[in-house]
Amino acid sequence: MVPTPRLLLALGLLIIRIHFTAVAQDENCCDYYEKDGNCTEGCEPCPSGDFCCAINICQKSEIKCGSHATCKNRCGDYICECLKGFSPNTTFKNSTENNCKDINECGDKNCCDPTATCENTIGSYKCICPTGHFKYNDAVRGGRNAIKCKAISIPAPSDHNCSDGQIFLCNFTTEVRHLYNSSLNMRTSGDVEIVLKSLLALLDSLMSLMKTASKVERHNTVTEMMKSVEDFLRVLAFALPSGLSSVSSETTELAMYIRGAGSQNQSSAQLVQNETQMELNWDAASKEGEAFSLAGLLTYHGLEHMMSDARVEGEEWEQVGKSPEWLQEVRKPSYKVLSRVAAAFVGHNETKLLNSPVTVSFNHQKPDWKPGMKVICAFWKPVNGSGHWSEKGCTRLTSTDSQTVCQCTHMTSFAVLMAFYDIEDQGLDVITKVGLVVSLVCLFLSILTFLFCRAIRGIRTTIHLHLCLALFTADVIFLLGARNPSNMIACAIVAGLLHYSFLSVFCWMLLEGVELYLMVVQVFKTHSLKHWHIFLVGYGLPAVLVGISAAINSKGYGNKNCWLTRDGGFLWSFLGPVSLIIMVNAIVFVVTVWKLSEKFADINPNMGKLKKERVLTITAIAQLCILGTTWIFGMFQFSDHTLVMSYIFTILNSLQGLFIFLLHCLLNKQVRDEYYRCFCKFNKDHSSDKYSDMSSTAGSNTLRAQKSSRESGM
Repeated sequence: MVPTPRLLLALGLLIIRIHFTAVAQDENCCDYYEKDGNCTEGCEPCPSGDFCCAINICQKSEIKCGSHATCKNRCGDYICECLKGFSPNTTFKNSTENNCKDINECGDKNCCDPTATCENTIGSYKCICPTGHFKYNDAVRGGRNAIKCKAISIPAPSDHNCSDGQIFLCNFTTEVRHLYNSSLNMRTSGDVEIVLKSLLALLDSLMSLMKTASKVERHNTVTEMMKSVEDFLRVLAFALPSGLSSVSSETTELAMYIRGAGSQNQSSAQLVQNETQMELNWDAASKEGEAFSLAGLLTYHGLEHMMSDARVEGEEWEQVGKSPEWLQEVRKPSYKVLSRVAAAFVGHNETKLLNSPVTVSFNHQKPDWKPGMKVICAFWKPVNGSGHWSEKGCTRLTSTDSQTVCQCTHMTSFAVLMAFYDIEDQGLDVITKVGLVVSLVCLFLSILTFLFCRAIRGIRTTIHLHLCLALFTADVIFLLGARNPSNMIACAIVAGLLHYSFLSVFCWMLLEGVELYLMVVQVFKTHSLKHWHIFLVGYGLPAVLVGISAAINSKGYGNKNCWLTRDGGFLWSFLGPVSLIIMVNAIVFVVTVWKLSEKFADINPNMGKLKKERVLTITAIAQLCILGTTWIFGMFQFSDHTLVMSYIFTILNSLQGLFIFLLHCLLNKQVRDEYYRCFCKFNKDHSSDKYSDMSSTAGSNTLRAQKSSRESGM
């Protein structure tokens, strides 16, 4: 039978009516309409007028369910439902009485974890942790019972002797105890963040104070600090939600990843920071019986400088500096910490042998080339309250100019070391000390000569005087302060003073070249330098250069010799100005010699004046060779076979004072005659006749010296 259009229309209308009737009944518990067109009892026409809606009885003022229940409409009637934490005595309706009673959550179905004590309250309950525990919510990580208690083992008061060089450890232990006590009062994630920031602020302060500590105290403090911080972070992890939590400060970066119970969506944890990255299989981070798994990475900025003088052990380290037997005595292995120090940790402390290795990547600056250079992956190994670097269990997977990837079978604090060897010889040390003592004596005599010798007074003598003063200061600082890097701040100050003093020496040498140029080339113009000119250049310009260098890279001052580091080309803050001064003086001397040759070729030359200028030029050139050539040899002593260069540099550099005394004093006839007169004046033991002869001779020499001075100035 084929349905007609009328039949189809009727069926459609019937379906629509049935649908809306069902909706009306479902939403309002009311029939569509009675047969007479009226709504059923408890219902009233809807605002649209087409359907019936339930009467909202709960809005009537006489309906009261009490403070522990809420009113619900039920098809023209109502019911009072108990609030959470309460249960009804019996199901009731049309009653204004409060028949809801408090549920005892601490009864048979204890809602607290066994680690906590349950305390029932009206409509709720409290989980109270014992003394020495802090409360955390385990439900955020999928735990069955939300509230748990974690026992906190607060470190005992420091047993170090605080008056015996252990003040840093004492203060640090005290502050950590305060943080543990603060953690007992944590209630929200905001409280946890405050405690974490307080911890990082403590680390910032401690690392700043450790810069002035001795080597032993630094190593002891670093070891204690790393252990205490990792233990504390393992405790705080219980109060963190699942997922990644990170916080940073001026000198530290912290990242902790927590995987909750039953979460198997990742096979490994990956933590990425600005200069370090860590990847660890969750199997290594997990421990049976633990409610969650933790992987953490804490990167210290600046700690590498405080750990760069510790001992190193390992096979690769032993290979550094190995050489033929005839060179074995002059090669000494050395290293610098190339990367940041990064502490990797997990939720448990059974990390001496992981079931799968941890991979740590370090971003670092391109290392400067050094003899026998080798990149080593190492970790900080605690030993008897102190520690040192070790390679055991760590291997280098890859290494480029800017990144090194290490893999280790245990968890601790890691870093990348750049090992190399220094060319050292006991003979070089002896030559340096003896040469500097000789130079200091000669410079002292030169300073007295330039101060009291009237025959040679003038602007050039003033320049020579201050050149000797600057060089004398540099030699004293080097002799007393260099090669003693135990105190990092003192070593940096020594490096800065040496930088300033040696730059001052070359600035005074530059002034000598300028004065000579004005004397010979600009002879017909006003060429005399004023004293404030030379002091401004001789002492002011080096101060500006050192100030700029320190502002750009203050960490460039201070290495194991308390001199400028070669990292990032910082040594050129000295070699650059020195090279420029040497080049300028060399050009000046070439021009001067050329002008002198032209003057000697004149028809009627002033021979006396020309001879004087020639002598001064030769002296200035010799001084340039003495001071400039020394540092030229120094620039070429950093390769594998530079022992000869090292000896040449050491001899020339340590005997500069002797060369200057010979050049400006003993080879100057006016000065020699002045020495002779002084010697004769104080020699009272000779006979009067002999004294007269010597006086006559001295007078004769003086007359000849004056005549020679008029001709040559020497």
